[in-house]
Amino acid sequence: MTEKSPTLANDPPESAYSRFHPLTPLVMGWKFVTAIVAIVGFQNYELIEDLAKHGVVNADNLRLFGLGALGIVLVAILTGALPWWITTYAVTEHGVFVREKFLSTKRRIAPRERIDSVSVERPFMARLVGLSKVRIELAGAGESHVDLQYLGRAKAEEIHSTVLELARGDVPSHGNVAANPAPAETAPEALESAAPSEGGDGAPSIVERAESIAYDSDSTGELLARIPTSRILHSLVLDISLMFWLAFSIVMTAIWLIASFADGEFTLSFASLAALVPALLAAPRMIFSRVDSGWGFTSRATATGLRARRGLLNSRSDNLTASKLQEMEISQPLLWRSRGWYDVTAKTAGMEELESLTEGSGRILPVGTASELEATLSHLMPPTGDLIVHPAMHDGAEAPNPAVLGTSDTALLQGFLAAPQAQLPGARPFHWSNPISRRTHVYALTRHALLARHGWLTRTVTVIPRERIQGVELSQGPLSRRIGTADLAITYAGGTFHISNIPVTDAAALCATLGVDAGTSRRFSERASWLQPRLLGGTA
Repeated sequence: MTEKSPTLANDPPESAYSRFHPLTPLVMGWKFVTAIVAIVGFQNYELIEDLAKHGVVNADNLRLFGLGALGIVLVAILTGALPWWITTYAVTEHGVFVREKFLSTKRRIAPRERIDSVSVERPFMARLVGLSKVRIELAGAGESHVDLQYLGRAKAEEIHSTVLELARGDVPSHGNVAANPAPAETAPEALESAAPSEGGDGAPSIVERAESIAYDSDSTGELLARIPTSRILHSLVLDISLMFWLAFSIVMTAIWLIASFADGEFTLSFASLAALVPALLAAPRMIFSRVDSGWGFTSRATATGLRARRGLLNSRSDNLTASKLQEMEISQPLLWRSRGWYDVTAKTAGMEELESLTEGSGRILPVGTASELEATLSHLMPPTGDLIVHPAMHDGAEAPNPAVLGTSDTALLQGFLAAPQAQLPGARPFHWSNPISRRTHVYALTRHALLARHGWLTRTVTVIPRERIQGVELSQGPLSRRIGTADLAITYAGGTFHISNIPVTDAAALCATLGVDAGTSRRFSERASWLQPRLLGGTA
């Protein structure tokens, strides 16, 4: 939340505030300055061309160049240095404070009670100078986060650990971590690592240095999964949607070339080029985004939860805990099934919905094997419990088949994802109004979770912990009342899950059961016994 009042109850003292890294203006303003230079250069193309050919300019043009350079410098100062100078931050036992103090005072506050997750991001330009951004996600929807940008890598990791301790309810013994930053804060790690080595036995080789920079390695905690780049590239070949866009780009290019040479001469029109460029860029952008989001993916189990790192140009490191988990999706595209690969996405209350293929911030396991899936779920996901055949849900099998669904939580989810849909007990869309969804969608309950399976080319199982459910809404339209179906809207912190066109008896049964869950979770919101990962002492 944002406050404009200069005095707050838990406002840190002036000495507790610190400025961000001195190189922050460079990282924050380079795009804007580059855009200005490009615009000015385009508008003065003839002048630049004349200068390149003849090497002379008149006094008036030289004066214009000087004024332009001065203007760019002033813009850089105003857009970069001034915001850096007026912005300070503080981390105390009460939370994280970011203050902008100029003509008026504006604060952005992350109370420790609302901190949901913490991530460390390193955009490309920031990585070049050894800086990092700490993003603190808050419980809530929309733009519910506080950014600390930019900090030295060591300082970012220190604040990252401290904020996670605050989120767990542990008050750091050292109090305010932002006050009086260490000298290392003013010296980027990238510049230090670039210094020549003395050649000692313990000095890393050039290959090790390059690998550390490329993969932004982190060795803290127990290794759960490490996705090789070769597997990421192989998964792209087996992605039907990506191959479709690639084929579409090739076909559009071929049509454009044929049309351009239709009269025997190559012709280029702005309209044809405007239609072709998006088609040409679609597939390469998707390929690069997938590689970038999965590059160097590593997940580790730490004392503060599961930490997942990914990214080629822009690296990101997320921390997730079972107590903050609101929803999980396990997906398996058609051509991945023979390889036994899985894609796992998690949502927390404060995490923005950026887990698409182009972003991948919510992914906790891209292109993972069965063993990596088992390790990831065991350390992160709360127990699901046994599958329940609700008496009012008459569709599907009478009882779960252990041979199909397995006995452990992970085996149950794998079986629910891979088994023929007809063998799964649960509610299904009404066959008359949804003939396709009838054969692909099924909704079932376990002792601790709601499971939803959907999709054909890409099968997906959505897992929603029942204790995270905050409300259930049953609705019927005129057509639904006529054919005997109903819709359910299941809300939890930061999202809503919809179940459409299931028989009204199944909808009523689910609404009654999940409604009790919603009421129980509100009355016992502090209870967290089953929300602990199994390997940390939780119960199944």
